[in-house]
Parts: sequence; structure tokens; C-alpha cells
Amino acid sequence: MPDAPGNCRKALREALRDAVRDAKCPGAAAYVGKGGDELLHEAEGFRQLVPKRQRAQKDTIYDLASLTKVIATTTAILLLHEDGVVDLDAPVSTYLPIPSFKRFTVRHCLTHTAGLHPGKPLYKECTSLNEMLQRYAELELSWPPGTRRRYSDVSFMILGKVVELASRDALDAFCAKRIFRPLKMDDTTFNPPKTWTDRCAATEKCAWRGKIIRGVVHDENAYAVGGVSGHAGLFSTTGDLSRFCRALLDGKLLKAETVAEMRRLGQVPVYPWQGLGWKLDPWSSSGEGFLPSRAAIGHTGWTGTSLWLDFDSNIFAILLANTCHPSRDNRDTSTLRHVFYQAVAKALYPDMANVHTGLDRLLYDDLGTIRGKRLAVLTNGAAVDQLGRPLLDVFALEPSAVVQRIYSPEHGFHGQAEAGEKVASDNSVVSLYGDRRAPAREELAGLDYFVVDLPDVGSRYYTYMATMKDCLTACGEAGVPVLVLDRPNPIGGAILEGSVAERCESPVCCAPIPVRHGMTLGELAKFFAASMAKAPKVTVNELDGWRRELLFPQCALPWVPPSPNMPDPETALLYAGTCLFEGTNLNEGRGTDTPFKIAGAPWLDAQTVIDALEKGDREGCTLEAVKYTPRAIPGKAAEPRYRDKTCVGIRMHVEDASSLRPFRLAIALLVAIRKHHREFEMSDWFDTLAGTRALRQSIEKNQSADAIIAAYAPTLIEFDGKRPKIY
Repeated sequence: MPDAPGNCRKALREALRDAVRDAKCPGAAAYVGKGGDELLHEAEGFRQLVPKRQRAQKDTIYDLASLTKVIATTTAILLLHEDGVVDLDAPVSTYLPIPSFKRFTVRHCLTHTAGLHPGKPLYKECTSLNEMLQRYAELELSWPPGTRRRYSDVSFMILGKVVELASRDALDAFCAKRIFRPLKMDDTTFNPPKTWTDRCAATEKCAWRGKIIRGVVHDENAYAVGGVSGHAGLFSTTGDLSRFCRALLDGKLLKAETVAEMRRLGQVPVYPWQGLGWKLDPWSSSGEGFLPSRAAIGHTGWTGTSLWLDFDSNIFAILLANTCHPSRDNRDTSTLRHVFYQAVAKALYPDMANVHTGLDRLLYDDLGTIRGKRLAVLTNGAAVDQLGRPLLDVFALEPSAVVQRIYSPEHGFHGQAEAGEKVASDNSVVSLYGDRRAPAREELAGLDYFVVDLPDVGSRYYTYMATMKDCLTACGEAGVPVLVLDRPNPIGGAILEGSVAERCESPVCCAPIPVRHGMTLGELAKFFAASMAKAPKVTVNELDGWRRELLFPQCALPWVPPSPNMPDPETALLYAGTCLFEGTNLNEGRGTDTPFKIAGAPWLDAQTVIDALEKGDREGCTLEAVKYTPRAIPGKAAEPRYRDKTCVGIRMHVEDASSLRPFRLAIALLVAIRKHHREFEMSDWFDTLAGTRALRQSIEKNQSADAIIAAYAPTLIEFDGKRPKIY
């Protein structure tokens, strides 16, 4: 924890208070734990407002609604699976003898992919679960099982019945014997006894039943079948659920291999965040609450209940409320959960985020944006989803989407061409770094979207933004809308460095922006379009969970090298400065396994240069004098500068990426190298990279790094006020 325990508890108490206030919720109880430690166990507001007010207490019993699905039903099914009684991949009809249920498996029901109806108000017509299930059995499936996900109460009504038939015991009795009593969850049950009613939180005034519901299940279908169902009906307290969370996290409830399968990302291809019963890897923008961890699982309930637990940190957060009291017109569970869990995340995960890309969001929205559309895409092999699946594989999950053309930037679609090397088109991919730089007008005819998904590195030198700019121009002329699937700027969006370019005449300097520009590709697209005489409509599939101060290692996303000499995020950060060395007679690390992390020459006195730097020049980085020999590396550096010659170099080791200013470091090194070496030279290419002649002139006039950096400050402030900021 970043704060002292007392400060953390205060922040969490305030979070609960703020959540109840902002959501205009009657009241709530919360429990936040880390391992065996209790960080928060408090109640706020009221458990009942009408007919008379009663304060919420830590031991208030809440109608868990759909938390029943995971606390009771999922756990019961998985226990029976461990017993060898239930096969997750067997047709449901194996256990529940209804012929039409042979079309889908137990796993399909657990993952909401059976194609079943979400749920109908059958309480008006049916008085037993068997009768309801027979009615659902008569319905056609919405789609073939396993192909799409749609949340369904019906799936868990079926699973509750599977538990009963497979265990030869009632669902509530089985859960009490195998889950609640062993964990000493003494305040957890279906159909609470009358003696508990005064401790129960009231829910809404039910039009069907004509009264305020308290101590009786709110869900009408569950009530109609006797209060015990696989989808709803369970009541509990925050204290009891904390015991459940600890048991699950500690491996005392289910076997390790069962838990691993339960929380395996990707088992639903078109919605990888659905596990067995549980939601996985929460989205911070959703109304379900979140912990910023890939290892977090959770669930919610309609009445205002929610729970998330993180298998990496052993942190869990429980929030129980009755947002629907006294009327569902008051219900604002989204605000309640977002305010509370956002504060929990800030207090316990200050430097972490489980970021989701624009491509991930396409999946989150069930690929609806591209369904039935004719598309062209500008992309390369580094554009992958959270599971590492290439963009084209993700698009293939929606058969009705037609990708008519694929365009690639510098380095080619597979990222195997050297920097600056022209890439030829082939039968499947049109290169925009060869004979031409933009799509032809006739190629864009009839398209619904021109899709852009290119992992950028956050520096103006990188040519992918120039290729996108040329495509935007072509789309504007052709009247084709552009969809950008956004990705994090890997070197962050808060820090700007370098001069705002004055000479925008090259793919390595295509716009009047700083070297370290602080924009995502989506923001760059908005920036470019704003200055075009005939701009296309630009839609950005926005990132989820990204904050401008985050660097790529804090985003918990897979890094796929977007070009041959960009092997990791640390290289991308240093590149914002060390790419300038390409415009000098230094070797910039090409021909080694650490490109842009080392710079040298046969004539360099590396230690003298290092000693000449001020402490502020190298903040966040250590420098080491080394000897190395650049070699020819096919696909990366066929003819590196000083090939096969021994160089004396300066190796840069990033120690604190957040405090490192790579452009400043590069300028300080160049100033010191020029001061101590007559051999040092800068070329016209240096001016092209810098976007101005002024930088070279300042170095040649022996200005200090401090003076050079200070001269850029006003233009950066001005640019920061004008640039697009989606996030």
C-alpha cells in the first residue's frame, strides 16, 4: 500500500460515503481486504427509508441478486466438477433430461454463450422452476452455442437445476453443506428466516406484490419458484462474503486448477473477459466496478451489489447496497460502483492500470461496429488484442465484416524491413512505403470504414503517423469515414519534449508537433483532420483505463515490436532522444541487440562525456562506458555505421522511466560530445529529424543543454493548450 494504513482506511471510508452520496443511494456496506488484513469494514446511510428509516450496519443482510450466480451456483457446479459428477463440456441434457438442452453444454451456460434468452417475466404465468424451464426449452437459440455471449438469467436457472439433479440435493441445501457452513458464512442463505428480517436491507416497492420487499428475494422469477434459483435468491453480509473471498484467494474453496480454468482469459473468443461464471479483467469505464488488475474477477447484482477480487495482490472489495429502494427509479448502480471502486483503485493501485485498446473495445462491443461493413485497414502485425491475437484474426470472428484491402506502413506488414527500405506490395497487402504513400481513390470506393490500428511509439520521427496522415487525406477526398482503434502512447501523454517542428517536409517530421508529442494515434488523427481542407469523419475507438501519466509497462498489455529495432518499451522511451544520433556520425546502436540504448564511435571518449553531464541531464538513467562492435543483422541493420569496427560507446540504463527525459539526455550528450571531440559531425538529416535548423545551430554555438531545453518551453506550453486530449 502506498499510504500508511490509517490514511488508506480514511480514503476508503470517504470513498464509501462519496459513492452513496453521488448515487443518491439509501445506503451501503463495504468490505475491503488484502490477504488477512481488513482495510475497510463500514456501513453508510440506511438499510431502509420507508416506511421508517433504519441505519445500515456492517452486519446488514443484503439481497445479493445476481451475485447468487457466482457465490452459489458457479461454485456449486465447480465443486461437483471436482467431485467427478459434472462434466463441464457435457450437454446439459446429460443432467437435465430436456431434449432441446442437448444443444449446449454446462460450460456454455457458465460463460453465457449458450444462445439462450436473457430471461422472460414468467413469474406471471409459472409457479415452478420446472415449468419455467420447459417454457424456455421451447424457444429457439439466438445463435449457435459458443459463438457469441449474451448475459442470461436462464443459463443459471438451468445450472441451479443441474446442481440439484447431479448432487441429488436441493440447491440451497447443497450450498449450505459445501460452501456456507464450512466457511462459517452464518448469515448467508436463501429464504432468510423471519428472525433476520429486521437486519435485512429493504428493496423496492414491488408493483406485482404491492409492498416494500424486505427479507424476501426481489427477483420476481426467483420468488415465483420459491426463492431458490441458480440466478438469484441468495442473501448475505459483507463479513460473510469476505470469508468467501479469502477462501477462494487462498485455495481453500476450489482446487488451483479449477480456479485457473474459472478465470482463464480468452475462453470466449468474441468476449475474452468472460470466465466460468465470473467476469474477468474489469473495465474501468463500465458500470460494474473494477480493480485495475488483469487477475481480478468479479460480478454484480441488480439490487446494487458487487464484488471484485484480485488473485495477484490478494485484494478484494465488496460493496453491497439497495439502490432500488424504495423505487427502481432511484437506482444508479453505475455511479455507486464507479465512485467506490475508482477510489479503491487509486488508494491500492496508484501506478497500475489494466488498459484495454480500441481493438479490445471492438470486442467488448460484440464487434457490432464492423458487422456487415466493407472495410480497408491500415495495420501491421504488431496490432494485436489483449490476448495477442492479430487484428485480422479478431476481424475474422465477425464473418459479415469484409476486409477489402490491407495497407501497411514502413517496415511492411510483418515488420521485417529495415528503416527507410522501400517495401513492395503483394497480392494480399498494399505497401504505403514503396511506390506510393496513400490509397488510390478507386480503392476507397464503396467502403464503410477505413480502419487504422498502428502501434505507435510516441515520437515524431516514427513514420506511422505520416502514413496515417496521408490516408486521412485520401479518405477525406473520397468521402470515406475513418475508424481509429486507439492504443496507448507507450511513452505517456503527460510529458512533451523537443521543439515544435518548423519544417514538416518528411515522413520523419510530418507535422508541427514536438518530438515527444504526448498524443495517442487517435488524438493525432483528430489533430491532423482539424487542419485539413477536406477532412474525413474520424471516429476513435477509445482506450479504457489509460491515463496520460501512464507509460507502457504500467498498462499490462503485450508488447509486440512495431518495427525491427524497437524490441521493448524502454527502447521506445529512449528513442525520443537517441533517434537524433542518426543525424550524426555516431552509431546509434544499430547492429547490436540494444538499438537506441547505446551510442558510440571508434573515436569517442565515452567516460569523459559521461563525466561532463550534469546530474539533471541523466535523471532516471545511468550511463556506462562500454566497447562494442556493430554487426550486420539481416532485417535490422544490413550496413550499420562503423560495421565490424570496435566502438567506444555510452550505454543507457533506464532506472526510473517516469523521471527520465530522453530528449534532454540526448541533447546533453550531443553538447558534451561536440565539446570534447573535433571528429563529431551533424548532417542535414539531423535538421530533418529535429524539424528545425535551430537545434543544430544551438549545439554548434556551444549552448548548454539547459539553455536549449529552456528555449523550447514556451512553444511546448502553447502546444499543450491546443493539442487534442481525448483522455
